[in-house]
Amino acid sequence: MNRILTLVAFAALMLPGGAMAQEVVTGAAKVVDADIIMVDKQRVILWAVDAPERTQKCYVGELLWDCYAASRQALTDIIASGEASCTLRDGKPDQFNRRFGVCTSAGVDAGAELVRLGMARAYVEQGDDYLAQEEEARAAQIGVFQPGAKIDDPWEWRKRDPRNYR
Repeated sequence: MNRILTLVAFAALMLPGGAMAQEVVTGAAKVVDADIIMVDKQRVILWAVDAPERTQKCYVGELLWDCYAASRQALTDIIASGEASCTLRDGKPDQFNRRFGVCTSAGVDAGAELVRLGMARAYVEQGDDYLAQEEEARAAQIGVFQPGAKIDDPWEWRKRDPRNYR
């Protein structure tokens, strides 16, 4: 009987949700940046999503467009309920106490929605999770994909900007 209990306990450790369960933070949420939210004292960078940076210059035709503010506002609208739940990726917080995670608010995946609205790009360096949403935004010609938009990919912008963003 003890052998069976040992085998059952070992099997439970191997199953998803066992000892290797992912860390989840849930609670009051507020926008910190265009792709970062604070949930219950934990800063979370949206996984596989990259939004325009605060210092990034974007144009629609010849007009300057504050793509950062538009992206940040879109994320604010997505978490309008004020509550979020984030499944954090493995790893310790960075120097700014940030972790990567997939966050939902009112049942909506915040990263997926931000990309679907054209207010962020799918960050394929981390994963192809949101490529379908990016194609949807491209087809709809909205946000960073609107006609006449001249916008560097955020990861390219960071390469030229000396600040440490990620």
